[in-house]
Amino acid sequence: MSTEARFQDRIVFITGAARGQGRAHALAFAREGAQLVLCDACHQYRSVPYPLARPEELAAVAREIEDMGRPVIAEQVDVTDLAGMQALAEHAQSAFGAIDIVVANAGLYSFASSWEMSEEQWDETVAVCLKGVWITCKVCIPQMLPRRSGKIICIASTAAQRGMANLAHYVAAKHGVLGLVKTLAIELAPYNINVNAICPTSVDTAMCRNQAIYDVFAGGPGPQATYEHMLSLMNQLNLFPDRDLLPPEDISAAVLWLASHEARHITGAALPVDAGYLTR
Repeated sequence: MSTEARFQDRIVFITGAARGQGRAHALAFAREGAQLVLCDACHQYRSVPYPLARPEELAAVAREIEDMGRPVIAEQVDVTDLAGMQALAEHAQSAFGAIDIVVANAGLYSFASSWEMSEEQWDETVAVCLKGVWITCKVCIPQMLPRRSGKIICIASTAAQRGMANLAHYVAAKHGVLGLVKTLAIELAPYNINVNAICPTSVDTAMCRNQAIYDVFAGGPGPQATYEHMLSLMNQLNLFPDRDLLPPEDISAAVLWLASHEARHITGAALPVDAGYLTR
């Protein structure tokens, strides 16, 4: 645990925590003294073309946190399940106390042109990436209001500020996240609650290390549909052409900063961690 312990005994609620960015955020907060409340659906959505998290991965994150000597609740709950999320928030409050910090991180996607996309693809991606963020905020905000204190960080994407081919559902959902963040910032400012988003470029997680995305960058299956080819094209989109996929821990650093006292004057913002992608 950090000697600074910026978040000593703060209660932090993180969705999509079994692996990838969510796991990195959870471990980063644990190192700085937080008490963690984690969830992940840990099941495979039918429209998603890469493997999603498994229950044993969520359990492994919880063990890592316990090994640091920090308290943790980790439950298999889907962010689209309002009743399940409400029950988890209530469990957190009864076990630890009122939630201080929320990181709405859960997300997924699939690929198709807008006119060829199935209704299932649209519904599953928008449900997790937008409705799930709203549900996460909805169940946690009531615990923040009486204390007039709290931090909410929603993980958006560079897709929240640009169009991207073959990702209409994901782009629409992430644009919606920014609209939700700005609205919540207005509604919650009287309660001294900060609400912000982070817009990462591609991050080194299973969402960006799978054959489906390699095929998209190559224009279809074939010998060019490789990780290396995808990476070379991604680097061409950034101002810094050598950053590859960003380590999830680098996104966590931004999450912790927005959750900290140092960022107390920032609300309604969308912080890019994007190697300059959005500047082009």
